[in-house]
Amino acid sequence: MKLLAFVLLLVGVNQLQAQQKPNIVFIMADDLGYGELGCYGNQFNETPNLDRLAKSGLRFTQAYAAAPICSPTRASILTGQYPARVGITDFLPAKTERWLDPAKYYTINEALSSAGYTTAIVGKWHLDTDYKTGKGSPKAHGFDEVIGSETKYIADGDYFFPYDKIATFPSGADQEYLTDRQSQEASRFIERHKSKPFFLYLTYYSVHTKLEAPESLVNKYKAKFDQKYGKGEAEKYFGAQNIRHESPHPDNPYLAAMLERIDAGVGEVWKTLIANGLDKNTIFIFFSDNGGAPDAGNNGILRAGKSWLYEGGIREPLLVSWPGKIKAGTTSDAAVCSIDFYPTFISLAGIKPNPTAKLDGVDLVPLLTQGKAMKPRSLYWHYPSETGGWINRMASAVRSGDFKLINFYKDNRFELYNIKTDIREQIELSHQFPEKLEELKRKLETWKRDVHAEAPVLKKTSN
Repeated sequence: MKLLAFVLLLVGVNQLQAQQKPNIVFIMADDLGYGELGCYGNQFNETPNLDRLAKSGLRFTQAYAAAPICSPTRASILTGQYPARVGITDFLPAKTERWLDPAKYYTINEALSSAGYTTAIVGKWHLDTDYKTGKGSPKAHGFDEVIGSETKYIADGDYFFPYDKIATFPSGADQEYLTDRQSQEASRFIERHKSKPFFLYLTYYSVHTKLEAPESLVNKYKAKFDQKYGKGEAEKYFGAQNIRHESPHPDNPYLAAMLERIDAGVGEVWKTLIANGLDKNTIFIFFSDNGGAPDAGNNGILRAGKSWLYEGGIREPLLVSWPGKIKAGTTSDAAVCSIDFYPTFISLAGIKPNPTAKLDGVDLVPLLTQGKAMKPRSLYWHYPSETGGWINRMASAVRSGDFKLINFYKDNRFELYNIKTDIREQIELSHQFPEKLEELKRKLETWKRDVHAEAPVLKKTSN
């Protein structure tokens, strides 16, 4: 009898210790620009849940994606490595020899699984486009549950049921909206696994072009657009004659409608955590994979956007909440990067880094929970545009302290900026600070050799 009581006590203690490990909910939007959220200054879009998330925790003003485009940033999150080290530095096309190889990379979900976490991806993967074999699929990388990931190349969107490119959603309501379905599935995953630690990677396909949303919501924002810019302006720029839904204005009714559904989904997931008593033991993160698309997204005052190494292409909204652990209503100007999520998550789970896996990022837990200053470091980017072939955008960059150097390959041009005093990157300083220019050149070249960064091929038509 005593032995049975001891065994039951031991089981109970083990279960308690397991649950004390925080759940991790990581939500990522696709192509969401720095200037789209209310908590980052947007007054057109409506993002009440994301704004509340910012107030409940920590909002970053200098959070970076490791690339200006989707697949490499996703690779950096899953591996904790710079995309150049992984060999995925542009979006993966429908036919490619590049993919995230499970035999070579120990992904963050695998690491968390080793610590007793149940793991799921709900949504976009885009780290393998061989849908027949699935050799680099999320299932091949060890996710316990793969929900709503693409089964065909989905670059042009697939936002309404019946879905053509997501066979894992074979059923659904007529005209069901994909973002809503993803949010529902994420909440259901939480309900299924609330009794033990979980890692939920909710990766929305939205707001990637093409821009599509429920008609009633689009009409709501078209009316709002007309009220702001003048009667008939919404039809002029977002009517049938402009299928890309682009305008000279920073606001976009289609994107605003898509973002409202993301915001509602964030609220739904958060309410599910609260309803199950999990909110205080869950770290909740919201991020974007790269800057907003040119002419369609809003990157605030930042220069350029998606596919450029100017700030508009790589600086992202980042919100992190953890009630009781992260001080509410705080802001950080620390320069953090998507390579940092992996070491941060394994630290939260109490896992030592795999000695065979190189991690380029750093553990952000002391910054998040104690407000500790980070040690000085440099951040790097490499975009040879091997898929897009955009010669004008082929570049590498380094940020060290307040200075940022960009090397454009087309004419081997170097541009030096002080990001602290010139966030818009308008004042080029290479002639004013020649010693800093040479210092950052050396840093960048040393890093490129370390990660074996491939040289861009300057052969395609300029864009």
